[in-house]
Amino acid sequence: MGTSSNPRWTLSFPFIAFLIAIVPCIGEAAEAPKLGYVDLQQIINQSLKGQAAKARVQVERDEKQKEVIAREDEIKKLEGELERRASVLSEEAKREREETIRRKIRDLRRTIEDFNRDLAKRESELVAEILKEVTGVIQAYGKEKGYTVILEKGQAGVLYGDEGADITKEIVETYNAKKP
Repeated sequence: MGTSSNPRWTLSFPFIAFLIAIVPCIGEAAEAPKLGYVDLQQIINQSLKGQAAKARVQVERDEKQKEVIAREDEIKKLEGELERRASVLSEEAKREREETIRRKIRDLRRTIEDFNRDLAKRESELVAEILKEVTGVIQAYGKEKGYTVILEKGQAGVLYGDEGADITKEIVETYNAKKP
């Protein structure tokens, strides 16, 4: 007997999950599965809580930026003073001031890195909190409206979806109406 060649099929996790979700529905010829998708980034950007979170992060960013600008101005002032007084300062005094300026620049760089890391962490925490809430809203909405599957646009392999299957707007409205 000859060997038979089997074609290799590669199935993505979202597709497998989709198949698992609709297989029970196939036997029930009464109704076709109801599918929908959401754009989570759009929900974060358009929801009231998402906009409030972005505003809070922006306020923090602005405050930290003011501090950075003040420290940059201080360094420029020291550099200008060193430049103006360089001819009358001793070599040791010049070196000390140059070292002070280098130290302040190094400290400022660390501060900026810390600020950026802190802001990214804060933003990530706020987004995670919103996504947790939105997931609950999506699940409740899906049950209430009889959806078989609701996928995330982009992340779950939704390369194309009819606009009628996009329930992002409805989820934003439902989420915004939810009491805190």
